[in-house]
Amino acid sequence: MNSVLVLKRQSGAALLTSLLILLILSLLAVASMQSASLQERMVSSVRDGQIAREAAEYAAREAELRLENQTVTLGDFGVTTGLYLKAATPDLYGGATWSTAGTTGSIAAAGFPTAELAVAPRYLIQHVGQVTNEELINNMAISNYTGGSAAPPEGFRIVAWSSGRSGQTRRIIEVYYGKGS
Repeated sequence: MNSVLVLKRQSGAALLTSLLILLILSLLAVASMQSASLQERMVSSVRDGQIAREAAEYAAREAELRLENQTVTLGDFGVTTGLYLKAATPDLYGGATWSTAGTTGSIAAAGFPTAELAVAPRYLIQHVGQVTNEELINNMAISNYTGGSAAPPEGFRIVAWSSGRSGQTRRIIEVYYGKGS
């Protein structure tokens, strides 16, 4: 018996198919990495916003305590930095109001862990005058007010600002506060 060797020429179909599958898998992996990176940035942004909001709430609470503990008198409004009369409140969205350089239009809140923030939280207090409308009195956090013959409570608008960790996120909250005599 004679063996006959038959040589076949390979066309490379297996190599071409393997390369095509590898290309598809690589594209899927790149798309998955981009999606994960986007989700990580979104989570970081949400966390940054939450930290900024918590710091702004802390600053608002510090302003309330300042009013409650009577470390501020009505004579300070319009004279002291960060304490304004109703007609003279600065632009709340202006950078100069919340700036930390030099004499600014706001007061820095103390005590919040500043390692969590790009800039310490700040607040300003506006005296809005005596509050006489019962509905407004009921919606404000007013202590020591019994109504009747007592003098109407003094109303205050507290605006607190904070940045997040990155300095790119900012939160401003507004609180109305009243204090009875």
